[in-house]
Amino acid sequence: MISDDDDRWVAFVRADHRTGTIAALAGVFATRGVNFESLATGDVAGDDGLVVVTFRTSERRQRVLVRSVERLDAVRSVRVRRAEDLGVRAAAVVHLPRTVDFRPPKHAAVSWSGSSLQGQPVLVEGPLVDVEAVVAAARAAGARSEATVIQPPAAT
Repeated sequence: MISDDDDRWVAFVRADHRTGTIAALAGVFATRGVNFESLATGDVAGDDGLVVVTFRTSERRQRVLVRSVERLDAVRSVRVRRAEDLGVRAAAVVHLPRTVDFRPPKHAAVSWSGSSLQGQPVLVEGPLVDVEAVVAAARAAGARSEATVIQPPAAT
């Protein structure tokens, strides 16, 4: 059950790239009453893969969830950050009508490329919260978002 007090989180789960890993991960979330906002896989190297999950829950439930995910046999590591953490980076591609000369909002700390007036997709990169703000502004201007990807954190 989602509450207005729930925080938004991004989990970076490094796990075995094998059948059943995503199902096991989904099962942990389901039994803890937490729904995915988004789930993406990527960054597969041999038998190791990355799963990125965004979700909303309380800080307490997030800690319980992480401990439960870490206990899965297929899971190698879990890193969780608040979605508004400026270190959580993302990239998005949006397509706008040729009649819209789109510029990201001034407050958004993003880099971008492409020209909607030339029919090019606009690529936006920066902190997740700013990328999402740019995508929302682009949609309000008539765009459709093709993809948003949350980038894995730098290795420490």
